[in-house]
Amino acid sequence: MALRDGQTIVGIADAPSRRGRPTAERTSEIDAAIRSTARQLFLDMGFDATRMDDIATAARVSKGTLYARYDSKEALFRAIIQDLLGNLSLRAGQQDEDLPANLELRLRHHAHTLIAVFGWSEYTLATRLIRNASPSFPEIMQIWDEIGNRHYIDFLAEDMAQASDLPASHEVDWLLLANIFLHTISGWHGQESMTGAVDESEAEAHCDKVIAAIMTVIASARRTPH
Repeated sequence: MALRDGQTIVGIADAPSRRGRPTAERTSEIDAAIRSTARQLFLDMGFDATRMDDIATAARVSKGTLYARYDSKEALFRAIIQDLLGNLSLRAGQQDEDLPANLELRLRHHAHTLIAVFGWSEYTLATRLIRNASPSFPEIMQIWDEIGNRHYIDFLAEDMAQASDLPASHEVDWLLLANIFLHTISGWHGQESMTGAVDESEAEAHCDKVIAAIMTVIASARRTPH
């Protein structure tokens, strides 16, 4: 079965039998072929319509090879989403090599990166796959929340606390502020994108408002004696 975008899998899996266990490199190749093929089938056919037999056939692996790695369609789908989110996190992290010391400028940097992520192919692919699968596989939303949202919120809360230079005695709910930052920006962007491409200047203006509100909370905490 030929897949789009040059993703036809040729000679990857179940090559002529050889004695002994496959090498680590060979095992990695087989696993990558399975995930790549399955991802395309999930996109083309939908989560419900895609069968493990279809994946094995398209990836040119035996069902035994497939089930030895993934005991269910849900387990394979979960691994694909984890891969995509991991790649997103790694790519986004590469934008943070030279973060400004100033907290407000730092938040502007994070906002710019967040808006950029929404346009990355990995993000579009992950959200499309999850949206398609979630009605029959609602547990996948937990993966999105744990690896995507929670990881980012924890990172941002710690980053804001450190950049603020506020003593621990100042009772600032950094997790709440991180939640506000993420969901106020992502929610707005999601709503705006429903009607077409999001205007860059409008996105920047919205992010500025969110950052200003957060900085006001932090400034208030700074003025409060402890």
